[in-house]
Order: sequence, then C-alpha cells, then structure tokens
Amino acid sequence: MNQIKELLQMLRPRGTLKGVAALHSVDDVRRYARKRLPKMIYDFIYGGANDETTLAANRNDFSKITFRPHMLTDVTHRDIKTKVAGIDLDFPVMVSPAGLLRVAHTEGELAIARAAGKTGVVFVVSTAGSWSMEELADAATGPLWFQLYLWRDRDIMKSLVERAKQAGYQALVVTVDLQVVGKRERDLRNGLSIPPKITMRSALDAVKHPRWLFDLIKGPPVTLRNFAGVVEGDGTVSHSAFFNQHLINPSANWEDLQWVRELWKGPLLIKGIITPEDAVKAVDCGVDGIVVSNHGGRQLDGVPSAVRSMVDIVDAVGNRTDIILDGGIRRGSDVVKAVALGARAVMAGRSWIWGLAAAGQAGVERVYEIFAQEIDQTLALLGRTRLNKIDESAVNLPASWTTSRKENSKCQ
Repeated sequence: MNQIKELLQMLRPRGTLKGVAALHSVDDVRRYARKRLPKMIYDFIYGGANDETTLAANRNDFSKITFRPHMLTDVTHRDIKTKVAGIDLDFPVMVSPAGLLRVAHTEGELAIARAAGKTGVVFVVSTAGSWSMEELADAATGPLWFQLYLWRDRDIMKSLVERAKQAGYQALVVTVDLQVVGKRERDLRNGLSIPPKITMRSALDAVKHPRWLFDLIKGPPVTLRNFAGVVEGDGTVSHSAFFNQHLINPSANWEDLQWVRELWKGPLLIKGIITPEDAVKAVDCGVDGIVVSNHGGRQLDGVPSAVRSMVDIVDAVGNRTDIILDGGIRRGSDVVKAVALGARAVMAGRSWIWGLAAAGQAGVERVYEIFAQEIDQTLALLGRTRLNKIDESAVNLPASWTTSRKENSKCQ
C-alpha cells in the first residue's frame, strides 16, 4: 500500500498541465481531451460502427454487475499485481493497440511508451503506429508487446515478427477481427482521412483548436512508420489505401494463426474473439492467451459487449488459457469486476488516448493514477487484499446472464 502511494506521488505531474491533478476520473480526462481536439479527431477516437449499439453495450454492461463486499477483514496491505501468459505484470490495465496516435498529440505513441515505462504498464504497440516499433523500443523503459494482423502478404508478417524479436518485444498479440473495415459513420460524415487533411469543410473546426493544428504541422508527417521503405517506398501511403491494398485479408483462417504460432516462440495471444467456439479453436492452435474483444465496437455492430462475451468464454476455456478483457474499461472498479469474472488483466484503448490528447505523457500518467487509485480503493472496500485472488464470489451477475450459462452448460 505504501509503495502504491509513493509511486502515485512520484508520478503526479508538475507544471506540465495546469490543473491536470484536478481530473478525477477517466471521463474527466475524456471531456478535457474533447476540448482540445477537433470534432473529426475526437469522433475518430470515440466512435464506433453503425448505430454504435455495441460501443454503448461495452460500457453499459459493467453497470449490470454489482459487488458483494465483505466487512471486518484486514485490508491494510493490498496488491494489484497479476500474471498473463507467464509474464509478471505490475499493473493490470494494459494499453490496447491503437494506430496513428500522432493525430491525438504531437508525440503520439512515444509519449505513451515513456509513460508506460515510468508506471510499469504494458504497452501493446500497434502495427499501424505513427512511430516504428524500433523507435518505440528505444524510447521505452517498460514492457512492450507487439500487435500483428493476419496480412495478405506473409513476407510482411514474417518481417514484422522478426523485427519484434530483435527489438525485444515480450509477447505477440494477433488481431483477427478485421476481415473488412467496419462502417464508422462519424468518420464518413466528418470526411476524415488519415493522415488528416485540412479541407474547407474541416478548416473552421481546426482553426478553433490552434494548439492541435500547430502540433500537427510542426511534428513529423503522420505516416505508418513501420512500413517506411517497405510499402510505396517511403511509408507515406494513406491509411485507408494501405489497409485496403495490403492489410485487409478476407481469406485469413486458423491455418494462418498456426503459421504465426510456429514463427513466434514467445507468448502468443489472439485478440478479437467473442464466442466460446472460437475460443476453443484458438486454444487448440496453441495460443497462450485470449483477448476477448469486439474491437471497441468499431467493427461488427450488434454483437454482445466484451464483458458479457467473456463470461461464456471463461466458462469454456478459462481453465486452459489466460483471458484478457478489452472493451468498455473506464473505472478501476471495471477492472476488479473483470478479474472477478475470470480475466487475468484488461486492456484499455480510449482511456489512455484521451490522456494523451489531454496532456501528452503527463495525461497518460494521470490516467494511470486514476486507475491505480480506483482499483486499490475498490479492493479495500470489497474486503479483499489481492487482485489476483478475487473470484466470482465478489460479484453478482444479472439473472439473464446466469440463466444463459446454465443453458450453455447443459448443451456441452
């Protein structure tokens, strides 16, 4: 407990952003970031696919899970460490992979890498980052994992995996839910392009955010730095053109995952699984962990929330592999609920990006502070001392969820 307090005090931003310590929740950070970003960039970070029903469910379903606290237990000493795929983690909330973060802040992923190293947070680096994996490895002092798509071109995949090995990445996370790009209507309405282009349509909004515009102009071009010299000669191909020409792979299958398993000998996780049937197949392919995720509600709209999907996946394979939840995490209490339901850890994307947009590295560190304080406080109030020892006895599930589980067990 004293170590947590000392770390939080050390991390408190000093002079980097006036009033950053007054942001008391991730939603406070989101609101602050919204003021600093043009609408098209805020919508790009926040938005989901189609009607955004899955986006909303990711968040709303956490409120359906309630706690069962125990009183008069000694909670003087508390521990929030965990372990995933054999890797010890100091902090249970990882940075989920997200591409081209230079659009949120001039330092983009570099600021997250530095903040993650300072706090002991695992940063899962996106293939489509605005800094190369080597640049981020040079800047980082903490644990890095690398995210990979099942590309059309296996030579590109092999090259990325080999580079990740050479750069010292601890684990590989394969994202499998990008057969096509989901219909993100906010981006279509805003005329968003990546890299952002200032048009007559967006000029007025950009001018209203001069600091963002100045940072965008003064910094290096927003490009896919991992592909400089590999695609289109210099990596400056547009985001959408690159994905359509080289990434989108409707023919990706389980044999591709097995090929990656043979190529990468370290911890391998699969991200984008939301059904028990696919979870069983993934474990049979030899993965060391499953990231239960619906891509933050940005791909197929109308699927269940990540946390609802995780309950059934834990029942199916929770005794065979490690489970990570990705989707809807905004509170330390969400983290505790996820762990109680069988997750070893969680990933969050938007929360960290809002911190980045709000104040760069200091904003990311503030998000860490908020999560750490809320997780620790929730543990104490639950009457529990170790996060990795919490189980389902600490929560109540909605009746409809438990009924569904009973029906599933009869069919197995």
